[in-house]
Amino acid sequence: MADNLNVLAICGSLRKGSFNRMLMNASIGLAPAGMTIKEGPAFGSFPIYNFDDQQATGIPKEIDELNDAIKAADGVLIVSAEYNWSVPGGLKNAIDWLSRYKEVSFKDKPVCIQSAAPGLLGGSRMQYHLRMALQAIDAQLFG
Repeated sequence: MADNLNVLAICGSLRKGSFNRMLMNASIGLAPAGMTIKEGPAFGSFPIYNFDDQQATGIPKEIDELNDAIKAADGVLIVSAEYNWSVPGGLKNAIDWLSRYKEVSFKDKPVCIQSAAPGLLGGSRMQYHLRMALQAIDAQLFG
């Protein structure tokens, strides 16, 4: 086991004042001894995934940065809002891009999913859909 666990945090909401960003920031600040949690590269500027574009120009540099950060981490914490009973489009788009690498960065990577919402279900439908997308790229899910 590593002396210090390095966890990459990804917020599924692009809104700076979101409950989920607050939860992610609190998680970063409350990391236990022996664990460092840091926010990963932003995905809000990623182009919409299109296979034709990937074939024509390759994978954009900003997506390489997120892919490299995930590969370097011991685990990933995804904290996300629920949009229309599912995963926010920007987060799903990032996963779609990340799935295109020959060696997928999420493969066998421990991933924890959290959400915060004022509604009764608290993001559970998003968590269900996100689990499906991450299982498709062989992430090891818990939480």
